[in-house]
Amino acid sequence: MLALGRAAAVGAFSAPALSLRLATSTKTKTKTNVHKQAQTDVRLLLRNLDKLAQNSMTLVRTPPAAVGRATREAAGQQQTVRRFHNSAAGNSRYSASTIMTSYHKELLLKDYGIVGFDLDGTLLRYNLHEMSALIYQVLKQFLVEQKGYDRDLLLQSLNLDFLQKGLFLDGPRGNVLKLSSEAQILRATHGTRLLSDTEIQAIYGPDRRWEITTAFYRDPLSTWNGDASTQMRSLLDYFDMPSALVFAQAVDLVDRGKKPSAGEEYQVWQDVQAGLMNIYSRENFANDQSLYFKSMRAEPERFVLRTDPSVMNWLGELRKSGKKLFLLTGSNVDFANLTATQALGKDWRKYFDFVVTYAKKPGFFTMQRPFMQVDVEKLAELPQEAEDIKAGEVYSQGNWHQLHAAMAGMLQKKPSEVKALYFGDNIIQDVYTPVKHRDFDAVAIAEELLLEDGKYPYAAELDSQLWGPYFALECTPTLWSSFISSYAQLCVPSVEQVAQTVPDKRIVCHNPYGFSPRLPKELETVQLKSCWRG
Repeated sequence: MLALGRAAAVGAFSAPALSLRLATSTKTKTKTNVHKQAQTDVRLLLRNLDKLAQNSMTLVRTPPAAVGRATREAAGQQQTVRRFHNSAAGNSRYSASTIMTSYHKELLLKDYGIVGFDLDGTLLRYNLHEMSALIYQVLKQFLVEQKGYDRDLLLQSLNLDFLQKGLFLDGPRGNVLKLSSEAQILRATHGTRLLSDTEIQAIYGPDRRWEITTAFYRDPLSTWNGDASTQMRSLLDYFDMPSALVFAQAVDLVDRGKKPSAGEEYQVWQDVQAGLMNIYSRENFANDQSLYFKSMRAEPERFVLRTDPSVMNWLGELRKSGKKLFLLTGSNVDFANLTATQALGKDWRKYFDFVVTYAKKPGFFTMQRPFMQVDVEKLAELPQEAEDIKAGEVYSQGNWHQLHAAMAGMLQKKPSEVKALYFGDNIIQDVYTPVKHRDFDAVAIAEELLLEDGKYPYAAELDSQLWGPYFALECTPTLWSSFISSYAQLCVPSVEQVAQTVPDKRIVCHNPYGFSPRLPKELETVQLKSCWRG
């Protein structure tokens, strides 16, 4: 759960004056039957994924075009067709678990002694229609009641077409951005108003770059905390998506009241950030101070989809084959228990050798925080550190070094002798960081891969016409398709797809970027510049 983990790391903010601050620089129900039908639709769709035809083996490389929508004329440009043949001439990273040739990636589960999973968006999935509406409403209410925004904000409607995972907020300017694979601004809005190419270049220069998002592109963790985090927000998962619309509509409200003058910065992002911290703060789960948690506790079945039994059976098969499994989530133990119970059943802990909650990713992989003991009866973190971690227990916080050593010991091996694989939906927390900064392999989860089938029940929430496809915009791949192809072993729409494969069978992806079961249509005519930097 991204917002929970990152909000806790940022710390508290003082209550500033409404909307603007002076600065010298921009640097400074539905009813039960409907719910059940949605779950059924998703399950049927996922079960049929292995029957989908593989994508064409031909990739078309389009010469670089102007990034802006208005200046692109891709159809009239010369195209060069490159065919990838079955060849062992690949020049990428090789391992016992992955064979990267010039045309595909492969994954062999039996080569991993340790397999880990994120919870939200990975082992369990959400009713995105209900959850997006809830977060949107709760955030607006916070801005009005706690930050003094005009009540007109509550009258704004939920424009689902404005939502997309992976957008960036430029807090000081009040803009929302979509980035290319090289951090150029592909599309942008000021508030909810779409900016023209001329306006984008006037704001960000002819190269269409913002120094803070460029820093994110070069090293995402360098912008995670500190000054950059007060100016920019990357919306990395479905919990974050509605905050872009609330932010944009609040900027519109500010502009109608008092148009900012030169040298002034919007305060809206800091206010929205305070709202995210309020609704996702773990302290507010039990005290009913978060309307989000209060709603989730009252009706978990309204928001959390039940995980298909095939996934639980597959987890059991992995353990029977000798692998050690762990669950690693940013959610606090009480919220994790609520959602996991709804999705996996009351005995959800039995599927894992270790359960780690409130993990504070990505720091879990890069830092040496101690493991804290957990009272599983009271569902609360205790103030005592766990000197030694033991299988079958639930812990809070912690670090990968210690967990890796414990599971390797269970396999009677040294940590360097045991390969680890991690499944997660957050490209930075779950894929980039463990692969780049630790000796992990990762499988990325992206529900956006389900959109092409035409039966996905949450297409309205994910298929934005305003922002264009998640993986590419016209002839330009997005930042996220680049990160996925560079750091993920595979990118799949759900764990359920992988669960159709027994532990000793090889999973073959018939494209060089790792998207399975097929390459998204928007990437069929694009060759990603860099591949497999893991």
